[in-house]
Amino acid sequence: MADAKKEAVEEAPKKSKLGLFENKAILLGIIVVVQVGLAFGLTQFVIVPKLGVQGAAVTEEEAQAEKDATMPEMGVLVGLNEIIVTLKSTPQQPRYLRINVDLEVKNQVTADIVTSRIPQLRDIVIMTLSGRTAEDLNSAEGRKEIRDEIFRKIDAHFPDGTLMNIYFSDLVVQ
Repeated sequence: MADAKKEAVEEAPKKSKLGLFENKAILLGIIVVVQVGLAFGLTQFVIVPKLGVQGAAVTEEEAQAEKDATMPEMGVLVGLNEIIVTLKSTPQQPRYLRINVDLEVKNQVTADIVTSRIPQLRDIVIMTLSGRTAEDLNSAEGRKEIRDEIFRKIDAHFPDGTLMNIYFSDLVVQ
């Protein structure tokens, strides 16, 4: 019986020596948790500040405000329908221009006013283009010059800032 007590006493210290780090699963779990913590800390406190990224701190309102600041103000488009003009050319070989012009205006009220004046605006475009040659319209610089001239002439018929831009949505020279 005394021998049994001695063996029990000897086994007890052996069990206490097994400790927390003897179990491989627990040791592996501790290593993984430490690595994840280090990766998170390194990312949040070293890498992100150097990149200047604010991470999740940007709210939806700030994101929308930033988007609005970078996006230019959009207006309402009013089409002048298809316009066909005889260009300045030789009588033996007449040249024609088919063009669609769209006007961008500030708001719907202005768009309604422009819509009521479409015949006058079409006349301005026709008179401006009928004095041009096909060569004027073949280059990008020529088209830009004509666009600017039409913009100035149409803008003169409206209060300042009403007309935002004009676009050629279709332009064919024959």
